[in-house]
Amino acid sequence: MKKILQSFMLILFLSALNLYADDGEEKQAEEVELTVEDAVKYAREHSRTIRSAAIDVDSKADARNHSLNAFLPDVNFSGTISKPNEGTAKKEIDNYSAIGSASISLSWGLSIIQKVKKANIDYKNGLLSWDETVRQNERDVKKLFYALLLQQKTLETDKASLSNTKKRYENTEKSYRNGGSSKINFLQSKVTYQNMKRDIEKEEIALNRQLREFASILGFSPETKVILSGSLETQIVVLNKEELLSLHSAYSNQVESLELQIHSVESQMKALNLDSWTPTLSFNYATKQTMTGLDNDWFDSSSWTDRGSASLTLSWNFTNVLPFSNNRIKYHDLERQKEKLELQLEQKKDDILLDSQKLFDELESSAVSLESCRENIALAEESYSLVSRAYNAGSADLIEVRDAEEQLNKSRLSEQSELYTYICALTDLEYMLDLPDGWRNK
Repeated sequence: MKKILQSFMLILFLSALNLYADDGEEKQAEEVELTVEDAVKYAREHSRTIRSAAIDVDSKADARNHSLNAFLPDVNFSGTISKPNEGTAKKEIDNYSAIGSASISLSWGLSIIQKVKKANIDYKNGLLSWDETVRQNERDVKKLFYALLLQQKTLETDKASLSNTKKRYENTEKSYRNGGSSKINFLQSKVTYQNMKRDIEKEEIALNRQLREFASILGFSPETKVILSGSLETQIVVLNKEELLSLHSAYSNQVESLELQIHSVESQMKALNLDSWTPTLSFNYATKQTMTGLDNDWFDSSSWTDRGSASLTLSWNFTNVLPFSNNRIKYHDLERQKEKLELQLEQKKDDILLDSQKLFDELESSAVSLESCRENIALAEESYSLVSRAYNAGSADLIEVRDAEEQLNKSRLSEQSELYTYICALTDLEYMLDLPDGWRNK
């Protein structure tokens, strides 16, 4: 028995170790390589923001589907046994009465039609809001992706510069040991190398932190290591401003959403007017089967008396037409709400045109700047090559080499930064005008 217990304990121990090992393997950082298309697709499927917006759409869908419940009647059933406080029957049981009742009622007014219509409008607006959330998320993911690519490119450039600085430092140290270079030059090259190395280490830590935050935004677990695959290189698009604005500015989701909100308010106003100026038709039917004396035959129809009734009523609430009634006060509140929405719609259309024009100007300016940046890169590369050869020949000092390298790095990073500006402006324009996929090739 003792050996069996020992064996059992050993199995439990080994199983625990195995589970712990499995957990350790699961907690190792998973590496995921993403292009910008992969990031957008994953975010669409896993983003918490989009999933939350989908829940809102489901709620509005339920409200729309249940709006027809207004046409359903109210049905009630009840059963009662009663006894008067002072019974007059000779037999005690004859003082008791059994009552079974069933009723059906339905009230219908013309305002129900407008309420159903409003529920459908609200559902369409919910779909638009969801689509807007998806498009906004797609825009933000793209811009974040390219911002991280720019930081990655900056880090790569700085590391390449660090590598060159290290080589110069090692050459200067070797020359100093051999008496061919002054101590001042040696110390300057060492300080430059050490400072640059420390700055790049901080830059790399910051980039890794932002990559983890980006992974969380996409919907990955915090342990996932995201590797970006892509480039900032992009094709300069020839834009037809007038055509794009005329075809898309008036049909953006934001404009259509405001128009639907106005229609929703109008439906509420019409419903209030119908409640005020039209009657309500009510139908009621009730059966109330009563039996006095519980010792009668319950299954004999003659033991029961039907005291129910049926009615058809046409009623009109006169209070609703009075200026100070709750109905009229709500109506005037909705009038003001509609006016505000109409002003917002006018402002939104103007904002889209102004912001789009601003983006068009930014794209044109960025395209011109890119040409200038590429020319500067060619000049900076030629300058750096000449200074490097002169330094190796001993006719240029270290400061001149560092200056030439710094100018070359600035020129390259300036091009990357301008490419990022162009991509962001183009992405914002696609979002602003709700441009369809493939529009750039048309």
